[in-house]
Amino acid sequence: MKKLNILKINTNDKKGGAANVAYSIKAGLEKYGHTVNMFVKQKYSNDKNVFVIKQSSKTIGILSSLSKKILRKDIPSYLRNRIRSWIANDIDFFYSNYILKTKEFKKADIIHCHNLHGNYFNLKLLQKISKIKPIVWTLHDMWAITGHCAWAFTENWKKKCNKWQMGCKQCPNLIMYSALKWDSSGYLWNKKKNIYENSKLNIVVPSVWLKRKIEKSILKNQNIYLIYNGIDNSIFKKYDKLESIKKFNLPTNKKIITFLSNKGKCNIQKGWSYTKKIINHYKNNKNILFLCIGGKKEDEQFNSDNIKFISYIADKTLVAQYYSVSDIFLLTSLAENFPLVILEAMACGTPIVSFDVGGVKEAVIHKQNGYIAEYKNTDDLINGTEYIFKLNDDEI
Repeated sequence: MKKLNILKINTNDKKGGAANVAYSIKAGLEKYGHTVNMFVKQKYSNDKNVFVIKQSSKTIGILSSLSKKILRKDIPSYLRNRIRSWIANDIDFFYSNYILKTKEFKKADIIHCHNLHGNYFNLKLLQKISKIKPIVWTLHDMWAITGHCAWAFTENWKKKCNKWQMGCKQCPNLIMYSALKWDSSGYLWNKKKNIYENSKLNIVVPSVWLKRKIEKSILKNQNIYLIYNGIDNSIFKKYDKLESIKKFNLPTNKKIITFLSNKGKCNIQKGWSYTKKIINHYKNNKNILFLCIGGKKEDEQFNSDNIKFISYIADKTLVAQYYSVSDIFLLTSLAENFPLVILEAMACGTPIVSFDVGGVKEAVIHKQNGYIAEYKNTDDLINGTEYIFKLNDDEI
């Protein structure tokens, strides 16, 4: 087998679903002897083959260093971020063309992109790269096909938006990530369309749900492949429940329902408001404990007899052990692609109760390895929790 040089590009290398997928693929390829470098906006690992993408020219970089030393603040970066916010543009004004001059790019046989949003990557660079190297672009949300948003919804997640199919304009949700100060969605959508029409891309989607959307979008003429994400079964597996309960100082006489979200209850996409309704429904039930994992350390002050807040956990083995003590993993997300958390939880022997969202049904089979509730229907979520609680141990 030919050993390849691969260059991966993503917002970061460790935090979030896309980062976990990107970095796991990197590690897997390296085990087979391939050389994998990674360019990121933010680096969290100590991996010597992960490099932070420059956000400015050499001259601006010197000014940044000087301002940090003298004023203890990166003035150029501060001004740049303020300006980008007001020009409402997350694809044009980034100093990323220098990537073409790096030795990592020049040696690469394949460029593998993941999340290109996050105010760090000039999207027109795709057009230039595709004329030099083959590009694989794994999509983790809808940003690539919309005017600006990672998930196409009207304001406050009231209903889904389909403007991305014909051309975004008069955006009904400017505050959706990536947020806009004013409505430039039409310009951004058309600019993306033009870039794609002049690029050759291999688009990878990890769910049938997203594949169907891409096939109706401005990427429909590119090569589109369905490749599901996977997990590391040496980490995500059943751990001894009693040992883990003792380790985490949890009660042995309660059913445990776990909710996990990066940024915890502040992440609107993850549907905390619906999780909160479930918690309130069981607030007088002393036999149930909710674990809410992934928020801020300050949230722990709100711990009570039936709810325990646990801040963000970077150690995947600890996360797997929390799954293993759980009787139910609750997914109340309002938007998802193919969430790794459901695979992780199921690998640890934990049944899922989830809204019918994104590609969840492609992994969770209703009343076989979990319960699929009607979208945004709190009563049906409760039906799901009750259904799981009534099962015998050998039926789970």
